[in-house]
Amino acid sequence: MKWFGTSLLLILTCFNAHAADIDANEIVKKADLKRGLGNISHSFVVTITNQDDKREAYNVSFKDVNASLTVQTEPERARGRKLLMKEYDIWLYTPNIKKPLRISLEQKLTGEVANGDIARTNYAEDYDATLLGTEKLNKVDVYRLELKAKNKKVTYGKIEYIVSKKEFNPISATFFALSGKPLKSADFSDFKNIQGMSRASKMVIRDYLQKDKTSTLVFSDHKPQSFPDSLFNKDRLEF
Repeated sequence: MKWFGTSLLLILTCFNAHAADIDANEIVKKADLKRGLGNISHSFVVTITNQDDKREAYNVSFKDVNASLTVQTEPERARGRKLLMKEYDIWLYTPNIKKPLRISLEQKLTGEVANGDIARTNYAEDYDATLLGTEKLNKVDVYRLELKAKNKKVTYGKIEYIVSKKEFNPISATFFALSGKPLKSADFSDFKNIQGMSRASKMVIRDYLQKDKTSTLVFSDHKPQSFPDSLFNKDRLEF
């Protein structure tokens, strides 16, 4: 029994030493790269289908983590609607209003999707991560992390995040309001080779209480691309 106790203590000591060597924020940075191209100027397409089969499509011009322009292309009646994100400020432009309207990252874009789910997606930039532990989930070794907002301007107050240990693939997330209220959950899947790396091309978001309320996001057509600064000028959104 003494030998067993000593061995158990040794195992726990080794585990804790290993866990202490893991930088939780670095895990989040690596997982960010599995959901996009990181802080590289690029464009991509997002198609969103809600549980009622309502479909919307958007072209996203991503300059860096602090500047992006999202332009709606479907359905026809909403074509030309734009979301401009500059740091933590976001403006909505519609062809029939003309004047940009300032909105928030946490406001709904469509279905269960918030503006920030499209416009500002780099968790490492907006949250401080803590490693809660490691476990096995569906036969996969994973990290369980808690991400707390660095300020009150971000999309969510807190995120509980599951990331695979082997490849740093994002697996699932639970999103909380600044008040601490759980809002929704998300699953990441359909990993494909995108610009030389395996990345998630699908995200299914579910209301936390009403699980049948879902929005499925499919990301495609990622292309490194440079954009002029004028594209991200809110006073030029009508062009």
